[in-house]
Amino acid sequence: MGQSYISMIATCELNGALTMLEVIHHVRRPGAGPTLLFVPGLGMTSRWFAHLAVGLGPEYDVVTVDLRGHGASPIPPLGWTLDDAAADLAQVVEQLDLHDVTLVGWSLGATITYNYLNRYGTDRVSRLVSVEMSPQLLRKEGWEHAAFGSLDALGALQATQQQWGDPDTYLTTLIENCFAAGADPEPSLTQPLLAESLQTSRLALLALWSGVLTQDWREQIGTLTLPTLLVHGAKSRIFPTEVGKWLLGALPDAQLEVFSESGHAPFLEEPDRFVRVLRDFVDGTAGA
Repeated sequence: MGQSYISMIATCELNGALTMLEVIHHVRRPGAGPTLLFVPGLGMTSRWFAHLAVGLGPEYDVVTVDLRGHGASPIPPLGWTLDDAAADLAQVVEQLDLHDVTLVGWSLGATITYNYLNRYGTDRVSRLVSVEMSPQLLRKEGWEHAAFGSLDALGALQATQQQWGDPDTYLTTLIENCFAAGADPEPSLTQPLLAESLQTSRLALLALWSGVLTQDWREQIGTLTLPTLLVHGAKSRIFPTEVGKWLLGALPDAQLEVFSESGHAPFLEEPDRFVRVLRDFVDGTAGA
Protein backbone atom coordinates (compact mmCIF):
# COMPACT_ATOMS: atom_id res chain seq x y z
CA MET A 1 0.00 0.00 0.00
CA GLY A 2 1.21 3.49 -0.80
CA GLN A 3 2.18 5.94 1.90
CA SER A 4 0.51 9.38 1.82
CA TYR A 5 2.09 12.56 3.20
CA ILE A 6 -0.07 15.68 3.26
CA SER A 7 0.68 17.72 6.37
CA MET A 8 4.45 18.04 6.71
CA ILE A 9 5.80 21.59 6.82
CA ALA A 10 8.43 22.95 4.46
CA THR A 11 10.04 26.29 3.77
CA CYS A 12 9.85 27.99 0.41
CA GLU A 13 11.26 31.31 -0.74
CA LEU A 14 8.51 33.59 -2.05
CA ASN A 15 9.44 37.06 -3.28
CA GLY A 16 12.70 36.92 -1.36
CA ALA A 17 11.09 35.94 1.95
CA LEU A 18 11.26 32.55 3.63
CA THR A 19 7.69 31.27 3.93
CA MET A 20 6.37 28.20 5.73
CA LEU A 21 4.43 25.95 3.37
CA GLU A 22 3.01 22.47 3.67
CA VAL A 23 4.83 19.90 1.59
CA ILE A 24 2.73 19.04 -1.46
CA HIS A 25 0.66 15.88 -1.40
CA HIS A 26 2.65 12.86 -2.45
CA VAL A 27 2.15 9.10 -2.37
CA ARG A 28 4.95 6.57 -2.30
CA ARG A 29 4.65 2.92 -3.20
CA PRO A 30 8.00 1.55 -2.02
CA GLY A 31 9.81 -0.91 -4.23
CA ALA A 32 13.13 -2.66 -4.40
CA GLY A 33 14.65 -0.78 -7.34
CA PRO A 34 15.23 2.75 -8.64
CA THR A 35 12.86 5.57 -7.75
CA LEU A 36 10.46 6.95 -10.36
CA LEU A 37 8.97 10.34 -9.46
CA PHE A 38 5.97 11.34 -11.59
CA VAL A 39 5.07 15.01 -12.07
CA PRO A 40 1.69 15.78 -13.71
CA GLY A 41 0.79 18.62 -16.04
CA LEU A 42 -1.31 21.75 -15.75
CA GLY A 43 -4.70 21.08 -14.20
CA MET A 44 -3.94 17.36 -13.83
CA THR A 45 -3.34 15.23 -10.74
CA SER A 46 -1.46 12.14 -9.64
CA ARG A 47 -4.57 10.07 -10.49
CA TRP A 48 -3.39 10.08 -14.12
CA PHE A 49 -0.42 7.91 -13.04
CA ALA A 50 -2.17 5.61 -10.55
CA HIS A 51 -2.22 2.61 -12.89
CA LEU A 52 1.51 2.85 -13.54
CA ALA A 53 2.41 1.84 -9.98
CA VAL A 54 0.66 -1.48 -10.61
CA GLY A 55 2.20 -1.91 -14.05
CA LEU A 56 5.72 -1.22 -12.83
CA GLY A 57 5.40 -3.76 -10.04
CA PRO A 58 7.51 -4.14 -6.88
CA GLU A 59 10.80 -3.72 -8.76
CA TYR A 60 10.49 0.09 -8.70
CA ASP A 61 10.03 2.69 -5.99
CA VAL A 62 7.14 4.83 -7.31
CA VAL A 63 6.34 8.34 -6.05
CA THR A 64 3.54 10.52 -7.42
CA VAL A 65 2.79 14.14 -6.51
CA ASP A 66 -0.01 16.67 -6.82
CA LEU A 67 1.20 20.12 -7.79
CA ARG A 68 0.26 22.88 -5.37
CA GLY A 69 -3.36 23.88 -5.89
CA HIS A 70 -4.08 20.56 -7.61
CA GLY A 71 -5.65 17.39 -6.23
CA ALA A 72 -4.99 16.94 -2.51
CA SER A 73 -2.22 19.57 -2.30
CA PRO A 74 -2.81 22.90 -0.54
CA ILE A 75 -3.62 26.06 -2.48
CA PRO A 76 -0.54 28.19 -3.23
CA PRO A 77 -0.03 31.59 -1.64
CA LEU A 78 0.05 34.78 -3.67
CA GLY A 79 3.41 35.16 -5.35
CA TRP A 80 3.94 31.42 -5.88
CA THR A 81 5.64 30.67 -9.21
CA LEU A 82 6.72 27.92 -11.56
CA ASP A 83 10.15 28.05 -9.94
CA ASP A 84 8.48 27.51 -6.56
CA ALA A 85 6.80 24.42 -8.02
CA ALA A 86 10.31 23.08 -8.62
CA ALA A 87 11.11 23.92 -4.99
CA ASP A 88 8.03 21.96 -3.93
CA LEU A 89 9.39 18.99 -5.86
CA ALA A 90 12.76 19.37 -4.17
CA GLN A 91 11.07 19.30 -0.74
CA VAL A 92 9.50 15.94 -1.60
CA VAL A 93 12.85 14.55 -2.76
CA GLU A 94 14.52 15.74 0.44
CA GLN A 95 11.67 14.73 2.77
CA LEU A 96 11.70 11.17 1.46
CA ASP A 97 15.52 11.19 1.12
CA LEU A 98 15.31 9.99 -2.47
CA HIS A 99 18.40 9.11 -4.53
CA ASP A 100 18.98 7.71 -8.02
CA VAL A 101 15.69 9.32 -9.05
CA THR A 102 14.16 9.16 -12.50
CA LEU A 103 12.07 12.31 -12.93
CA VAL A 104 9.05 11.66 -15.16
CA GLY A 105 7.50 14.97 -16.13
CA TRP A 106 4.38 15.12 -18.27
CA SER A 107 3.54 18.27 -20.23
CA LEU A 108 4.01 21.29 -17.93
CA GLY A 109 5.33 18.80 -15.38
CA ALA A 110 8.29 18.29 -17.71
CA THR A 111 9.04 22.02 -17.55
CA ILE A 112 8.96 21.78 -13.76
CA THR A 113 11.57 19.02 -13.96
CA TYR A 114 13.74 21.25 -16.20
CA ASN A 115 13.51 23.97 -13.56
CA TYR A 116 14.32 21.48 -10.81
CA LEU A 117 17.45 20.27 -12.62
CA ASN A 118 18.56 23.79 -13.43
CA ARG A 119 18.21 24.88 -9.79
CA TYR A 120 19.13 21.76 -7.80
CA GLY A 121 21.33 19.77 -10.16
CA THR A 122 21.68 16.02 -10.47
CA ASP A 123 22.98 14.95 -7.05
CA ARG A 124 19.78 13.02 -6.40
CA VAL A 125 18.53 12.59 -9.99
CA SER A 126 20.00 10.11 -12.47
CA ARG A 127 17.56 10.24 -15.40
CA LEU A 128 14.86 12.36 -16.99
CA VAL A 129 11.74 11.30 -18.85
CA SER A 130 10.10 14.20 -20.69
CA VAL A 131 6.60 13.30 -21.85
CA GLU A 132 4.91 15.47 -24.48
CA MET A 133 6.39 18.92 -23.94
CA SER A 134 7.88 21.68 -26.06
CA PRO A 135 10.70 23.94 -24.85
CA GLN A 136 8.78 27.00 -26.11
CA LEU A 137 4.97 27.14 -26.11
CA LEU A 138 4.50 30.27 -28.22
CA ARG A 139 4.83 30.56 -31.97
CA LYS A 140 7.81 32.68 -32.93
CA GLU A 141 9.63 33.40 -36.15
CA GLY A 142 11.44 30.25 -37.18
CA TRP A 143 9.76 28.16 -34.46
CA GLU A 144 7.09 25.69 -35.56
CA HIS A 145 6.69 23.64 -32.38
CA ALA A 146 4.29 25.86 -30.44
CA ALA A 147 1.43 24.38 -28.42
CA PHE A 148 -1.41 23.29 -30.72
CA GLY A 149 1.00 24.02 -33.55
CA SER A 150 0.19 27.72 -33.65
CA LEU A 151 -0.32 29.19 -30.16
CA ASP A 152 0.47 32.91 -30.29
CA ALA A 153 0.33 35.71 -27.72
CA LEU A 154 -3.36 36.42 -28.43
CA GLY A 155 -4.29 32.76 -28.06
CA ALA A 156 -2.34 32.53 -24.81
CA LEU A 157 -4.16 35.60 -23.48
CA GLN A 158 -7.53 34.10 -24.42
CA ALA A 159 -6.58 30.88 -22.60
CA THR A 160 -5.58 32.92 -19.54
CA GLN A 161 -8.92 34.73 -19.56
CA GLN A 162 -10.78 31.42 -19.75
CA GLN A 163 -8.73 29.93 -16.92
CA TRP A 164 -9.92 32.75 -14.69
CA GLY A 165 -13.44 33.32 -15.99
CA ASP A 166 -14.52 29.82 -16.99
CA PRO A 167 -12.03 27.27 -15.65
CA ASP A 168 -14.49 24.37 -15.95
CA THR A 169 -14.73 24.77 -19.72
CA TYR A 170 -10.98 25.31 -20.01
CA LEU A 171 -10.15 22.14 -18.07
CA THR A 172 -12.84 20.04 -19.77
CA THR A 173 -11.49 21.00 -23.19
CA LEU A 174 -7.91 20.45 -22.06
CA ILE A 175 -8.67 16.89 -20.97
CA GLU A 176 -10.49 16.17 -24.23
CA ASN A 177 -7.40 17.34 -26.10
CA CYS A 178 -5.16 15.02 -24.08
CA PHE A 179 -6.37 12.07 -26.13
CA ALA A 180 -5.61 11.30 -29.76
CA ALA A 181 -7.76 12.91 -32.42
CA GLY A 182 -10.74 10.69 -33.10
CA ALA A 183 -10.31 8.76 -29.85
CA ASP A 184 -13.32 8.03 -27.68
CA PRO A 185 -11.97 7.15 -24.23
CA GLU A 186 -14.27 5.41 -21.79
CA PRO A 187 -16.18 7.78 -19.46
CA SER A 188 -15.17 5.49 -16.59
CA LEU A 189 -11.62 6.59 -17.31
CA THR A 190 -12.10 10.29 -18.03
CA GLN A 191 -14.83 11.27 -15.55
CA PRO A 192 -12.78 10.69 -12.35
CA LEU A 193 -9.86 12.55 -13.94
CA LEU A 194 -12.08 15.47 -14.89
CA ALA A 195 -13.74 15.57 -11.47
CA GLU A 196 -10.35 16.09 -9.81
CA SER A 197 -9.18 18.59 -12.41
CA LEU A 198 -12.27 20.76 -11.89
CA GLN A 199 -11.14 21.33 -8.29
CA THR A 200 -7.88 22.96 -9.41
CA SER A 201 -7.15 26.35 -7.88
CA ARG A 202 -7.48 29.21 -10.37
CA LEU A 203 -4.46 30.82 -8.75
CA ALA A 204 -2.41 27.70 -9.40
CA LEU A 205 -3.58 27.53 -13.02
CA LEU A 206 -2.67 31.15 -13.69
CA ALA A 207 0.66 30.99 -11.85
CA LEU A 208 1.86 27.91 -13.74
CA TRP A 209 0.44 28.96 -17.11
CA SER A 210 1.93 32.44 -16.97
CA GLY A 211 5.23 30.95 -15.84
CA VAL A 212 5.55 28.43 -18.65
CA LEU A 213 4.59 31.03 -21.25
CA THR A 214 7.55 33.18 -20.25
CA GLN A 215 10.11 30.38 -20.26
CA ASP A 216 12.10 29.48 -23.36
CA TRP A 217 14.27 26.39 -22.95
CA ARG A 218 15.47 26.12 -26.55
CA GLU A 219 19.00 27.29 -25.81
CA GLN A 220 19.29 25.97 -22.27
CA ILE A 221 17.85 22.49 -22.83
CA GLY A 222 21.22 21.28 -24.12
CA THR A 223 22.74 21.77 -20.67
CA LEU A 224 20.67 18.86 -19.36
CA THR A 225 23.32 16.18 -19.77
CA LEU A 226 21.74 13.28 -17.89
CA PRO A 227 20.23 10.35 -19.84
CA THR A 228 16.85 11.49 -21.15
CA LEU A 229 13.90 9.61 -22.60
CA LEU A 230 11.59 11.67 -24.82
CA VAL A 231 8.05 10.31 -25.15
CA HIS A 232 5.67 11.78 -27.72
CA GLY A 233 2.34 10.82 -29.26
CA ALA A 234 2.08 10.67 -33.04
CA LYS A 235 -1.54 11.84 -32.83
CA SER A 236 -1.04 14.58 -30.24
CA ARG A 237 -3.43 17.50 -30.59
CA ILE A 238 -1.51 19.61 -28.08
CA PHE A 239 1.87 19.15 -29.77
CA PRO A 240 1.03 18.10 -33.34
CA THR A 241 4.47 18.84 -34.79
CA GLU A 242 7.60 16.71 -34.49
CA VAL A 243 8.97 18.54 -31.46
CA GLY A 244 10.33 15.25 -30.13
CA LYS A 245 12.77 15.09 -33.05
CA TRP A 246 13.86 18.66 -32.35
CA LEU A 247 14.51 17.82 -28.71
CA LEU A 248 16.39 14.68 -29.71
CA GLY A 249 18.79 16.84 -31.69
CA ALA A 250 19.15 19.42 -28.92
CA LEU A 251 19.83 17.09 -25.97
CA PRO A 252 23.28 15.50 -25.65
CA ASP A 253 22.14 12.10 -24.29
CA ALA A 254 18.58 11.40 -25.36
CA GLN A 255 16.43 8.78 -27.01
CA LEU A 256 13.01 9.27 -28.56
CA GLU A 257 9.98 7.00 -28.43
CA VAL A 258 6.98 7.97 -30.55
CA PHE A 259 3.71 6.25 -29.67
CA SER A 260 1.81 5.75 -32.92
CA GLU A 261 -1.68 5.46 -31.42
CA SER A 262 -1.35 8.12 -28.73
CA GLY A 263 -2.10 11.77 -28.30
CA HIS A 264 -0.86 13.80 -25.34
CA ALA A 265 -1.10 10.99 -22.75
CA PRO A 266 0.75 7.90 -24.04
CA PHE A 267 0.90 6.40 -20.54
CA LEU A 268 -2.91 6.14 -20.60
CA GLU A 269 -3.46 5.51 -24.31
CA GLU A 270 -0.77 2.83 -24.73
CA PRO A 271 -0.03 1.94 -21.09
CA ASP A 272 1.57 -1.48 -21.62
CA ARG A 273 4.07 -0.14 -24.12
CA PHE A 274 4.74 2.91 -21.95
CA VAL A 275 5.62 0.73 -18.96
CA ARG A 276 7.82 -1.49 -21.10
CA VAL A 277 9.66 1.49 -22.62
CA LEU A 278 10.10 3.11 -19.22
CA ARG A 279 11.46 -0.08 -17.67
CA ASP A 280 13.90 -0.58 -20.54
CA PHE A 281 15.15 3.01 -20.27
CA VAL A 282 15.68 2.92 -16.49
CA ASP A 283 17.30 -0.49 -16.50
CA GLY A 284 19.39 0.31 -19.57
CA THR A 285 20.85 3.46 -18.04
CA ALA A 286 21.53 2.04 -14.57
CA GLY A 287 24.99 3.10 -13.51
CA ALA A 288 25.34 5.50 -16.44
